[in-house]
Amino acid sequence: MIGATLLLSGCTFKDIDKRAFVTSIGIDQSEKPDKKYKVMIKVAIPNGDPKIPKSEFLILTANTDSVSEALNIMKSQIDKELVYGHSSTIVIGEKLAKSNIQPLLEFFVRRPDIQMTSYLSVGKPNAFEVLNFKPIQEQVSGGVLKSYFDFSRTESPYIDQVCLFDAYRRETEDGIDIVMPIIESNKKDLLVDRIALFDKSKMIMELSPSESETYRLLTTGIYDESLKVKNKKVMFVMNLEKGKANYKLKHQNKNIVAYYTIKVRAVIEEKIDDLDTIKESDISELNKHMEDKINAETKALLNKIKEKDIDPIGFGLRYLSRHSENRNLSLWNKKYANLAFKIKSEVKIKGTGLIN
Repeated sequence: MIGATLLLSGCTFKDIDKRAFVTSIGIDQSEKPDKKYKVMIKVAIPNGDPKIPKSEFLILTANTDSVSEALNIMKSQIDKELVYGHSSTIVIGEKLAKSNIQPLLEFFVRRPDIQMTSYLSVGKPNAFEVLNFKPIQEQVSGGVLKSYFDFSRTESPYIDQVCLFDAYRRETEDGIDIVMPIIESNKKDLLVDRIALFDKSKMIMELSPSESETYRLLTTGIYDESLKVKNKKVMFVMNLEKGKANYKLKHQNKNIVAYYTIKVRAVIEEKIDDLDTIKESDISELNKHMEDKINAETKALLNKIKEKDIDPIGFGLRYLSRHSENRNLSLWNKKYANLAFKIKSEVKIKGTGLIN
């Protein structure tokens, strides 16, 4: 027993003041022609007084041909041990996102100290501008980026949160493609109101704010969002309290049709340019106008996505999972080119607000 104790190693624990906590990771296409990546990490600088919301951070940068090499180089740029367990966001620059992100996803899912629940996003104009943004108040450095995607903090109809494990699943699974939110920095503030759609490796298209809202309605649903509807030369602003959609794929005339059912619950929130009392006939007409508007915008977006030959919603995954005798990706790709959409929306206006 005494001899065995001589073989035991000591504790390798390091004090917290000898550790540097990484809160965000960014990757851009390198500005140097002989290098591939410009890798950045945002390191939080501890605040002495926790009662004062003060965010101080340090950004370490390295230009290399691999992310792992860059992270090793950064160890020599700071006198503390870099800890990645608190990193919650990974930002990929727009230019790099349009080339190839597969090696990045492969690296991050293989590295054990990177959280699989880290939020992925596209940085516009680049990842450095997004990471270098400093808000007026922030309790923890990098916390504002996490707050955009954490639904316990915000429920924006334009933001679609995508975690690392989900992005990797979409990259490796047949019948579904990658999707990420876009974070745009104008040096004064951050704006997250657009969604980027990918194929298996690169960014293909960018949705407008209204298209991003429609995409959210078709996938995760939306809550507390506004929609403008014009009726008899009077503009109404509707508050969509809740919107959900589901679909079924059915064979029809040797083709496949996606039958969408969209249910929306709304309240009249604002009436523009007219103060007349809202009548029951106005409400029924508004119902019809809203249904027509939702049907048209939904069909236009689905056809636009199909024309780009990408499938972020996962029609292919749904079809392949339910037709085991035809689990053939090439066969589905031919069918997807001729996929038709039938949209049926059901809008229920609950009331006209408190005034009536």
